[in-house]
Amino acid sequence: MKVLLVSDFYPPAPGGLEAHVRRLALALHRRGEEVTVLTGGEPPFPDDGFAVHGARVGLDRVPLAYRGRALHPPWPDRTFTAALCDLLDRVEPDVVHAHGWCEFSAVAAAAGRWPVVVTLHDHGLRCPKKNLLRGGVECAHGRGLRCLACPGPEQGTAKRIVLAAALGRTAPRLHAGVARYIAVSRHVARRHLEALPRGADRVEVIPNFLDPPPEPFTEPGGDQVLYIGPSDRHKGLAVLLAAWRRMRAATPARLVVVGAAADEVAGDVDGVEFTGRLSGDATIRRLREAALLVVPSVWPEPCPTVVLEALAAGRPVIGSRIGGIPDLVAHGETGLLVPAGDEAALAGAIASMLADRPALAAMARAAHRAAEAFATDAVVPRIVAVYQDVAALRGVR
Repeated sequence: MKVLLVSDFYPPAPGGLEAHVRRLALALHRRGEEVTVLTGGEPPFPDDGFAVHGARVGLDRVPLAYRGRALHPPWPDRTFTAALCDLLDRVEPDVVHAHGWCEFSAVAAAAGRWPVVVTLHDHGLRCPKKNLLRGGVECAHGRGLRCLACPGPEQGTAKRIVLAAALGRTAPRLHAGVARYIAVSRHVARRHLEALPRGADRVEVIPNFLDPPPEPFTEPGGDQVLYIGPSDRHKGLAVLLAAWRRMRAATPARLVVVGAAADEVAGDVDGVEFTGRLSGDATIRRLREAALLVVPSVWPEPCPTVVLEALAAGRPVIGSRIGGIPDLVAHGETGLLVPAGDEAALAGAIASMLADRPALAAMARAAHRAAEAFATDAVVPRIVAVYQDVAALRGVR
């Protein structure tokens, strides 16, 4: 089968979506599928044995439109769409699979000639900020006039108004051109179905995936509590640090923060180790050294890969009961779930897990077993089945 993956960006650009698309491309290539990638940005891209093409986004020529890389808009970008049209004619894929707001360009370029699958990695069709976070809680309604007064530093008011207004016009057109959606969690599916009447038969829940590490399972030793992620407000690091201050005097455990620096957070950080950004083997090594991982998100996380990495390493997870995290963490079996933003509940969960080492070890073993459901070989065939379904509907074999 010929598969054209279209993504906002691609490694070496950082980001979870970028890493996911590369993992998917590699897995499809290993299966013998004919894979081509079109992405925003310019070479060099990793040489993995299949073609990766870069294309510019037209808005990168607009002065002051972006701080940093030019993101895709929630409408068909003329420059990117033109490059995609050219590639479609050359590749003649059986299916187009879009990731990110480039989905608008993908649907426009496919123009009904090729089936388009869209993976819903976040809340980008329901929220101009993509995180459905209103102040410190999940937005109950999604995109609309309420976006005008949405608090939070993630996005300027003018930009938010433009994007919200655009989504109001372009999202319905997108829905008309998408053959199938893949939602990375039940929560993402439910929130999008709120705005997609009679669309349940077009949305399938398939989680993120990863290759299991080759190292054998080892029970957690020591007392390291690990956080992996940036200091961004929605990731909840401030909540974790507040919880840690509550319990620090009563525990000899150490908190290790990967992905953020001490000067990026407010308040007392004595006794907390900040490693800065790590990746690959260095991150896995930190997971194996830890007793447990904490994912204290305050936004409705779609399907955090860091949880999958912890499960694969055989480490229980204490996570917020929000978004797609409950899809990954079985409360009392592979970890504990606490209310999002509740520093007292988070402190109690960490303390209780560290205090009961037999229960911690049992959760670690269960976490390692649970990771099998999120292995590449278990998940990617489900994605390929979606490709086959939409291709068959159009008479492609």
